[in-house]
Amino acid sequence: MKKIALISLIFLATSGLCFAEERIPDGTYVLNDGDMYMTIDIQFMPDERYMVQGEGKNKEGKTCMLTGSAKIEDGRFLLDYCPMDVTYSDNRLIIRDTEPCAICEPGAYVTGVYEKQ
Repeated sequence: MKKIALISLIFLATSGLCFAEERIPDGTYVLNDGDMYMTIDIQFMPDERYMVQGEGKNKEGKTCMLTGSAKIEDGRFLLDYCPMDVTYSDNRLIIRDTEPCAICEPGAYVTGVYEKQ
């Protein structure tokens, strides 16, 4: 009986750790690379999707925006209309708009390293 309880506890603990690595923490993330300034607010929802609100401008005033619902699937961050490569590590989001499909004026971009605020 003790073995079953211990195995169950280990299973639950490792399942929780796997889930924690997959989830992007709620908050505001900022890209400021000297040319582009962009903020993205991310909130995890009960349906296991994220609400994403983001906007920014470059030095020339060209804008970008990200708005909608997103999910993580097969290691990719899928905004409703735009699949992106997103890595989360050490309070940083690394976003690569590989398609590119973010809504941006020419010269503006969302690709970069975002620091959690």
